[in-house]
Amino acid sequence: MGAFEDLHQHRVTGSLAMFDRMIFKGHLTALYKQDGARCFLWSQGVALKDFTEYAKATTERIANNARKLATDAGRPVISFDHVKTRDRLLHKDELAKSIAERDGINEGIVCLISAVESCYSFQVRKRNQTGKLELFRRERKCLHHYLYLIDPEFGFMHIRIQGWIPYECQIYINGREWLARQLDKANIGYVRWDNALLAIDNLDKACLLCERFAHKAWPRVLNAFARRLNPLLPAIAAAGYGGYYWVLDQAEIATDVMFTNRAKLLEVWPDLVRHAALNMSSEDVLGFLGRKLHPSLQAQVVTDAKRRPQG
Repeated sequence: MGAFEDLHQHRVTGSLAMFDRMIFKGHLTALYKQDGARCFLWSQGVALKDFTEYAKATTERIANNARKLATDAGRPVISFDHVKTRDRLLHKDELAKSIAERDGINEGIVCLISAVESCYSFQVRKRNQTGKLELFRRERKCLHHYLYLIDPEFGFMHIRIQGWIPYECQIYINGREWLARQLDKANIGYVRWDNALLAIDNLDKACLLCERFAHKAWPRVLNAFARRLNPLLPAIAAAGYGGYYWVLDQAEIATDVMFTNRAKLLEVWPDLVRHAALNMSSEDVLGFLGRKLHPSLQAQVVTDAKRRPQG
């Protein structure tokens, strides 16, 4: 954004860039090695013929643990496949935010949402050539549990656990939520609208905080959250299969450009809108708004930059 700031230095007070809307995925990679899952079952005293019974028992254990976290906190447990039609139109995040706002939740667990979703998992079946039972990894559907919470450090976030082996974990964190809380802690004033920061009293300090956010000890942070939803991790580690290997599956580099006042922004607003319309796709715009195209959507998403005469 340096060139933009230089060109409009009389309009812009500064800019701030950091990681935002991050989705981490945790994988128990030792289970994916050749015969890794089979050897793990053997370490638990489970024969292949008993795999389904074992998997159902561990799935129920994960589900019970997730439900207990919510019910012990007095928070609702929602089956997303059985909620009312109006609520089904809401994204899970939007539904959780509406519950937090409705109940005045500022910290702690908001709700638990369970939903059947596609995943890659294991299944036992006979190989046609030999007739022997073997463990296969394939795409299927299973129950996933989303624990929504407002964390003291990270704000609104969620932890998702796959109920069926290999128990993959997903954690969503919003960088702007973290930064706002750090600014509050440092008594630095700011103006925030939705997920954007429009002004910050000490921009240099905010930039240093963003740098610190990027270099956090993320595996330690993420493992602490994962342990809340996966009660099987101690047994997995004791069997020599380690813990989650974390990857950053999705992230945005969010940049806020801060103008001196609204009038200065409106001077360049038409040019900015036209540039965006000509150089970005409708999918880009939806992504910026936190939306994505659904496979079942039959309508078109169109960006229009035509000019029409007035009158």
